[in-house]
Amino acid sequence: MFKRNIILLLLTLTIVIVLFNSTNNEEIEIINYSNVNDGVVLKDLTKISTINLNDQFVILNLWASWCIPCENEVSELKIISETKGYSVIGILVEDSAENGMEFIKKNKITYQNVLDSAISESILIQFIWSGIPTTLVLDNNLNIISTISGEITANQIFELTK
Repeated sequence: MFKRNIILLLLTLTIVIVLFNSTNNEEIEIINYSNVNDGVVLKDLTKISTINLNDQFVILNLWASWCIPCENEVSELKIISETKGYSVIGILVEDSAENGMEFIKKNKITYQNVLDSAISESILIQFIWSGIPTTLVLDNNLNIISTISGEITANQIFELTK
Protein backbone atom coordinates (compact mmCIF):
# COMPACT_ATOMS: atom_id res chain seq x y z
CA MET A 1 0.00 0.00 0.00
CA PHE A 2 2.83 2.37 0.87
CA LYS A 3 4.59 1.73 -2.48
CA ARG A 4 1.37 2.39 -4.37
CA ASN A 5 0.87 5.72 -2.57
CA ILE A 6 4.46 6.79 -3.32
CA ILE A 7 4.03 5.88 -7.00
CA LEU A 8 0.75 7.83 -7.18
CA LEU A 9 2.36 10.82 -5.46
CA LEU A 10 5.31 10.78 -7.87
CA LEU A 11 2.99 10.42 -10.85
CA THR A 12 0.86 13.33 -9.65
CA LEU A 13 3.96 15.46 -9.08
CA THR A 14 5.21 14.65 -12.59
CA ILE A 15 1.87 15.65 -14.12
CA VAL A 16 1.87 18.95 -12.20
CA ILE A 17 5.39 19.74 -13.38
CA VAL A 18 4.51 18.94 -16.99
CA LEU A 19 1.36 21.07 -16.84
CA PHE A 20 3.21 23.95 -15.21
CA ASN A 21 5.91 23.91 -17.90
CA SER A 22 3.41 23.61 -20.74
CA THR A 23 1.53 26.75 -19.64
CA ASN A 24 4.63 28.87 -20.02
CA ASN A 25 3.63 31.43 -22.67
CA GLU A 26 7.14 32.40 -23.74
CA GLU A 27 7.64 32.04 -27.48
CA ILE A 28 10.50 29.72 -28.32
CA GLU A 29 12.53 30.70 -31.37
CA ILE A 30 13.79 27.66 -33.24
CA ILE A 31 16.79 28.62 -35.32
CA ASN A 32 19.62 26.20 -35.80
CA TYR A 33 23.02 27.76 -36.48
CA SER A 34 25.58 25.26 -37.65
CA ASN A 35 29.22 25.30 -38.63
CA VAL A 36 28.91 22.03 -40.59
CA ASN A 37 29.70 23.80 -43.88
CA ASP A 38 32.16 26.38 -42.57
CA GLY A 39 35.07 26.76 -44.97
CA VAL A 40 33.35 25.10 -47.94
CA VAL A 41 33.96 27.25 -51.03
CA LEU A 42 31.15 27.56 -53.60
CA LYS A 43 33.28 28.69 -56.55
CA ASP A 44 30.79 27.19 -59.05
CA LEU A 45 28.32 29.86 -57.95
CA THR A 46 30.10 32.42 -60.12
CA LYS A 47 29.39 30.35 -63.24
CA ILE A 48 25.62 30.61 -62.90
CA SER A 49 25.16 33.86 -61.07
CA THR A 50 25.80 37.55 -61.46
CA ILE A 51 27.16 37.89 -57.94
CA ASN A 52 28.77 41.19 -57.09
CA LEU A 53 31.93 39.98 -55.37
CA ASN A 54 32.56 43.54 -54.25
CA ASP A 55 29.80 42.91 -51.72
CA GLN A 56 31.12 41.73 -48.39
CA PHE A 57 28.57 38.91 -47.97
CA VAL A 58 26.52 36.60 -50.18
CA ILE A 59 23.34 35.18 -48.67
CA LEU A 60 22.25 31.91 -50.31
CA ASN A 61 18.69 30.94 -49.42
CA LEU A 62 17.12 27.55 -50.18
CA TRP A 63 13.35 27.76 -50.63
CA ALA A 64 10.22 26.28 -52.22
CA SER A 65 6.89 27.84 -53.17
CA TRP A 66 4.93 25.52 -50.84
CA CYS A 67 7.07 26.37 -47.79
CA ILE A 68 5.29 28.76 -45.40
CA PRO A 69 8.47 29.76 -43.47
CA CYS A 70 10.11 30.46 -46.86
CA GLU A 71 7.32 32.86 -47.74
CA ASN A 72 7.51 34.45 -44.29
CA GLU A 73 11.20 35.30 -44.73
CA VAL A 74 10.88 36.89 -48.20
CA SER A 75 10.44 40.41 -46.78
CA GLU A 76 13.55 39.88 -44.64
CA LEU A 77 15.56 38.69 -47.64
CA LYS A 78 14.42 41.78 -49.56
CA ILE A 79 15.75 43.98 -46.76
CA ILE A 80 19.07 42.15 -46.86
CA SER A 81 19.29 42.36 -50.67
CA GLU A 82 18.68 46.13 -50.57
CA THR A 83 21.41 46.65 -47.96
CA LYS A 84 24.84 47.74 -49.14
CA GLY A 85 27.42 44.99 -48.82
CA TYR A 86 25.00 42.08 -49.28
CA SER A 87 23.92 39.99 -52.28
CA VAL A 88 21.04 37.53 -51.97
CA ILE A 89 20.53 34.49 -54.18
CA GLY A 90 17.55 32.20 -53.83
CA ILE A 91 17.84 28.54 -54.81
CA LEU A 92 14.55 26.77 -55.60
CA VAL A 93 14.54 23.19 -54.27
CA GLU A 94 12.00 20.37 -54.41
CA ASP A 95 9.64 22.42 -56.59
CA SER A 96 8.92 23.25 -60.23
CA ALA A 97 10.26 26.29 -62.05
CA GLU A 98 6.67 27.28 -62.87
CA ASN A 99 5.71 27.31 -59.18
CA GLY A 100 8.91 29.22 -58.46
CA MET A 101 8.06 31.91 -61.03
CA GLU A 102 4.55 32.32 -59.60
CA PHE A 103 6.03 32.66 -56.08
CA ILE A 104 8.54 35.28 -57.27
CA LYS A 105 5.82 37.32 -59.01
CA LYS A 106 3.36 37.01 -56.12
CA ASN A 107 5.98 38.16 -53.60
CA LYS A 108 7.56 40.78 -55.91
CA ILE A 109 11.02 39.33 -55.38
CA THR A 110 13.78 41.31 -57.07
CA TYR A 111 16.87 39.48 -55.82
CA GLN A 112 18.35 36.76 -58.02
CA ASN A 113 16.92 33.23 -57.95
CA VAL A 114 18.02 29.95 -59.51
CA LEU A 115 14.98 28.01 -60.73
CA ASP A 116 16.62 25.43 -63.02
CA SER A 117 16.73 22.11 -61.14
CA ALA A 118 19.96 20.94 -62.81
CA ILE A 119 21.77 24.14 -61.84
CA SER A 120 20.29 24.04 -58.35
CA GLU A 121 21.44 20.46 -57.92
CA SER A 122 24.99 21.36 -59.02
CA ILE A 123 25.06 23.91 -56.20
CA LEU A 124 23.30 21.80 -53.56
CA ILE A 125 25.72 18.86 -53.82
CA GLN A 126 28.55 21.10 -52.65
CA PHE A 127 27.37 21.44 -49.05
CA ILE A 128 25.26 19.78 -46.34
CA TRP A 129 21.69 20.91 -45.77
CA SER A 130 18.71 19.32 -44.07
CA GLY A 131 15.53 20.99 -45.24
CA ILE A 132 14.06 24.31 -46.13
CA PRO A 133 14.38 27.07 -45.50
CA THR A 134 18.14 26.90 -45.15
CA THR A 135 20.30 29.99 -45.44
CA LEU A 136 24.04 30.04 -46.04
CA VAL A 137 26.13 33.09 -45.28
CA LEU A 138 29.20 33.36 -47.53
CA ASP A 139 32.03 35.86 -47.56
CA ASN A 140 33.03 37.59 -50.80
CA ASN A 141 35.42 34.72 -51.60
CA LEU A 142 32.33 32.44 -51.54
CA ASN A 143 33.51 30.62 -48.39
CA ILE A 144 30.58 29.45 -46.27
CA ILE A 145 30.85 31.11 -42.88
CA SER A 146 27.50 30.00 -41.42
CA THR A 147 24.59 27.66 -42.13
CA ILE A 148 21.18 28.49 -40.68
CA SER A 149 18.28 26.02 -40.70
CA GLY A 150 14.89 27.65 -40.30
CA GLU A 151 13.27 30.99 -40.95
CA ILE A 152 15.66 33.95 -40.70
CA THR A 153 15.36 37.68 -40.12
CA ALA A 154 17.47 40.46 -41.56
CA ASN A 155 18.62 41.44 -38.06
CA GLN A 156 19.89 37.90 -37.42
CA ILE A 157 21.97 38.04 -40.59
CA PHE A 158 23.27 41.54 -39.78
CA GLU A 159 24.22 40.44 -36.24
CA LEU A 160 25.91 37.34 -37.58
CA THR A 161 27.98 39.31 -40.08
CA LYS A 162 29.16 42.13 -37.78
